[in-house]
Amino acid sequence: MEFMNTKYGLAAVAVLTLWSLAQSPTGGVRPFAARDYPAAKYQVTQSSHALGDVTIRVVHAKKRKPDGSAPSYCRAWVEVSKDKKLLRRIHYSDFEPVGFSYGVFVPSKQPSADYFVLVKEGDYDGHLLLVDREGKVTDLLGGFYFLTTDKRFLVSEYSSDSSGLAVFDMQAHRLLFQSTDVPYVQEWYKERSGYFFTESVWSNGESVPHEGRDAIYRLDLRARKFVKSSIDPKVFQSATRIAFDFDPRQSEDCTSH
Repeated sequence: MEFMNTKYGLAAVAVLTLWSLAQSPTGGVRPFAARDYPAAKYQVTQSSHALGDVTIRVVHAKKRKPDGSAPSYCRAWVEVSKDKKLLRRIHYSDFEPVGFSYGVFVPSKQPSADYFVLVKEGDYDGHLLLVDREGKVTDLLGGFYFLTTDKRFLVSEYSSDSSGLAVFDMQAHRLLFQSTDVPYVQEWYKERSGYFFTESVWSNGESVPHEGRDAIYRLDLRARKFVKSSIDPKVFQSATRIAFDFDPRQSEDCTSH
């Protein structure tokens, strides 16, 4: 009979255990338990949403008054189930309310009949969660987003202290582009040849950036990238400024709706 080396055997067991947890629907995360969040100390809100046979449940536990114990401000769970079977549980153990908004937000106007969208904010780390009709969750850079006028592409801007963008093809059901190697976005525009953005510029110690117009960055959907271009001043005369379809600053922090 062969015996495993204790040192490496235990390491292998640990790796296997971590792999098993990562593959499980819960990821090793405990479900929300009301007894752990008494009303005197927490404001607990829950909401349930349907996408065909898929159910998305969002729970928030918001500290009524910070007391030095975890969570400092807020804790949240997102559970995705189909036919009453849990497919995925995501847990945010302690939101840091930096930047502006924090929590898991459900846009009142969903961008597609094929996806249910949630946006996680806080911690200088925004996420866009796309749940499809099979219950699969796609986790992208997120925060603010808008849909192209043909409703095909969702453009998501990273809420962070660093820049980032993601573009998702809602019809082809695939990620088209995602990168943190892009300039900070100041404004989005649409004109006859497509979409572009201008860069945020800070100068003379400004705390709030202004719009740089030395160059523009065009969204090339065929090449699946952004292309820096010189500016013809006339482009702004024919371009329309784009408003976001979802702005997390308009939502109540750490509250399920």
